[in-house]
Formats: sequence, structure tokens, C-alpha cells
Amino acid sequence: MKLRCPVCHSSNSLDAYAADEAGRELLGVLAATGPLFRPFVQYLGLFRSAQRDLSHARALKLAKEVLAIPADPQALATAMQETVESIRAKQQTGETRPLKNHNYLKRVLESVTVAQQEQGARFQDQERSVQIRKSFDPNLEPAPKGKRAQGMAALAQWAETDWLKIEIAQGLIALIGLGREGAPAAETIIVTASLWETMLIDAGLNIEHVDQKRIKIGFKELLTRFEKWPEPKDLLARLPRRPERNRLDVPPPIDDIKKGKAFFKKLGRNC
Repeated sequence: MKLRCPVCHSSNSLDAYAADEAGRELLGVLAATGPLFRPFVQYLGLFRSAQRDLSHARALKLAKEVLAIPADPQALATAMQETVESIRAKQQTGETRPLKNHNYLKRVLESVTVAQQEQGARFQDQERSVQIRKSFDPNLEPAPKGKRAQGMAALAQWAETDWLKIEIAQGLIALIGLGREGAPAAETIIVTASLWETMLIDAGLNIEHVDQKRIKIGFKELLTRFEKWPEPKDLLARLPRRPERNRLDVPPPIDDIKKGKAFFKKLGRNC
């Protein structure tokens, strides 16, 4: 039985995995990661070169090293997703080579962990603020209770009045509302939204009157066609083309330019 990796697109026999001791152990390690499985497989694919497949022993060693990193599983999953998206974007422009260690992942994990802590502190502050205000006004509407509702509220607050952030927030809120598989935790949703913002800006989506409608259409496509949580590249692939700009008039022939210069030169001498 042949299996094809959805990340590196290499094929291998399931019998080969079972016959190889490292392959068997690797399958067991990956199977035990649960929700980490998909980002884990994608992350391991970053260590594969264009000329050679990743050996079972090497993949097993890398997997064990990642699992030895002391981190919250959700934070680790988010960090691996962000690492994959960032490195793939660089690889497409030829700016980077396959990873050799986990230093990049650890730096991303640090930022994700800090963002989680800050987001959690904001949630607690908001809850305390609401409780204090309710003691003076019993009719005040309660703060969002569920994690999903908290994530939506955080996105709305993050967007403020920036048009691009508003479109991203509205799109992600709609995806959260549909309960798409692989959705980030409420504590990391702002990190995810900021990553989307960076990717869209890097892709040149910075003209409000041109790109705002395109982004709305792109998110609508994601809502109707995606069963899992999408990535920024999925949105970019579904954006309609920008309308063609009006071309400038064809410049006059060279002879006309010369005649014009001669005319004004003569005019200057007569003044």
C-alpha cells in the first residue's frame, strides 16, 4: 500500500514504514500527537531538501526533539503553523533552505506564548471590569462566556478602525462561528489575525478602494468551500483580479518633441 505525504508529496509504502523500526516508532509518535498531527507533519516537511527525502530515523529524531520542548500543546501547534507559513513563503522566493534545527520554531513559540499570556490577561481584565460595572449597573449585558465568543470579541476589539484589520476580523469571526476544524484557540486568535495581516500586506493588499471588495469576496469563497481552517495563502488564491488601470496616453512622436523644444527656444530669444 502506497502513501503520499500531503506536505512533501513523496510516496512510500506503508509496509516499508512497518518493516523499518524507526518508521514504526515514527508512526506511533505522530499518531499520539492528536491535534498536533497536521501541523507536526507540515513542520517536519520543512527539513526535507528538494533532492532527498527525509529518512525515518531523521524524522523520528526531529519529532522527539519537538515533543521535548516544554510548551502548551496549543501554543506549540500555533507556533508550528506560523513557522510553516513563514518558511514556505520565504522558500517560494528562494530566500531560505531547509531547516537544520528548531531554533526558528523556538523563537516563534516564545512570541506565541507571550501573546497567549497577554491575551489571557486581557480576558481576565475585561471580566473583572465587567463584574465591577455590573455591581453598579445590574442591567449591563454579560461578557462573552465561551472561548469562541471571547475570540470573536477579541478580534472585534483588535480591528478598531483599520479597514484591512476589519476585513480580516470579520472573515475570521465568520470562520470561528462556523466551527471550522483546526481553528486557533481564543488565546492565540490575535496572533493569528496579525499573521494574516502581515501576509496580506506583504502580498500588496494595501489599497482600500481596490482591495477591500476583493478580500470580502475571497473570504466568502473560504466560507463556502473550506471545511477546515484555511491559511492566508488560501485566501490569496481566491482573490479576484484587480481591475485594469487606465493606461496613459501614448507620448507624442520624437519629432514633435523636438519641434516643441525649438519653438520655445526661439520664443525665449525673442523675449
